[in-house]
Amino acid sequence: MKRGRGTVIAVLLAILVGGTAAVTVSGQGLVESTSAAWSDRTHAAAAVTAGKWSTTTANTCTAYGYDGRALSGCAVTSITYDGWGTPGAQTRNYYVNFQTPSGARSVTFDVDLNTATDKGGSWSWKSAKVVSGAQFTARDGWTCAQLPRVRGTGADWQVAAIYFQVAESGGASTACS
Repeated sequence: MKRGRGTVIAVLLAILVGGTAAVTVSGQGLVESTSAAWSDRTHAAAAVTAGKWSTTTANTCTAYGYDGRALSGCAVTSITYDGWGTPGAQTRNYYVNFQTPSGARSVTFDVDLNTATDKGGSWSWKSAKVVSGAQFTARDGWTCAQLPRVRGTGADWQVAAIYFQVAESGGASTACS
């Protein structure tokens, strides 16, 4: 009995003192340790400190006049393709069609080939390359690694449509790195 009364007194003293003391009786704690039954989610963020962020909307164009000045009123009207081959070794002919203002001499464009319309099976952009002979010159540092996005400038007087081929698995003769 005395031992029980002593324990109660020790607990009451611990509460009165205002601390959370671990009172032991015969080597056993009165308060058992606990652990959380959940884990908090972790979030991380980082600031961009190098490189270039592009916010350009795809499927845009700019027409240039005889004097090299930009003209207003250029629009990408459609992107279509014809394709052939077996998955992994396919080729597609892409046609980017424009509406240009009167007096247009050349066109620059920024298009997303994923928006092209036609019937097609599966296609992988992982190793795709634009085949040599494309009717455009890459611009703004564009490379095949950025496919299906294409940024280029058509040759002079090529203002209604631009044609080029894309090989799914690259190929020996490509127009980009």
